[in-house]
Amino acid sequence: MDIKINKTPESTREYPHHSHRQYEIMHYLSGEGEMWTEMGSLPFSCGTVIIMPPGVLHGSSSENEFINISIECDFDGLLIFDSPRAVGGADCDEGAELVRLIWENRYKSTPYVHSLCIAYAQYLLQKLNIEGGTANAVRSIANRIFDEACDPQIDVNAMLRKSGYAEDYIRMCFKRTFGRSPITFLTEIRIKHACYMIDIYKNSMPLSEISERCGYTDYVYFSKKFKSITGMSPKEYKGQ
Repeated sequence: MDIKINKTPESTREYPHHSHRQYEIMHYLSGEGEMWTEMGSLPFSCGTVIIMPPGVLHGSSSENEFINISIECDFDGLLIFDSPRAVGGADCDEGAELVRLIWENRYKSTPYVHSLCIAYAQYLLQKLNIEGGTANAVRSIANRIFDEACDPQIDVNAMLRKSGYAEDYIRMCFKRTFGRSPITFLTEIRIKHACYMIDIYKNSMPLSEISERCGYTDYVYFSKKFKSITGMSPKEYKGQ
């Protein structure tokens, strides 16, 4: 969970051209100017949010100073754009509160901050309202998996069958969109939540109970999956 959260220094008028390995979301809190990218330029003002895909060269400039908070993260594969996208104006006030919350908690537990970043990405996706066809079906499945991840009775294959598309086809679309299968997507969400719970509860909750609360009734299986994602057992993670 590699998360980088930054805020432009006071009196910033220009930010040099650069790119990132992960998606970056920039929320402009004040000022106005232009975001240059190799795919075209985007104007920004107070309230503008720009989503920048990995590897795209970009930089901000303004005649006066501007302030933005930027979040670089994998966003659990929720963002699937290959070109910059902008959400603008006063209708992003709620998002501003969320991004400030992320900034204020940037030094806290990584799983907690990660959950805030995912909530922020989901908020922006609602604003962008990018839906339609198989993309709509894939997004719906991803949202259901995210919402029901800790239910031990979750049936991902049933979700695929009820999507309106052939099961193998929608599974392929899901993997093409998120870079992993629906089952792996579910496992990663569960283990990230387990990490969060271990960080929060430490010695006040047994690992077996955390396993159950994350949707695993078999602790041995939970431990195996935990190690496959984090590279260590739940006990080793807890003892860090």
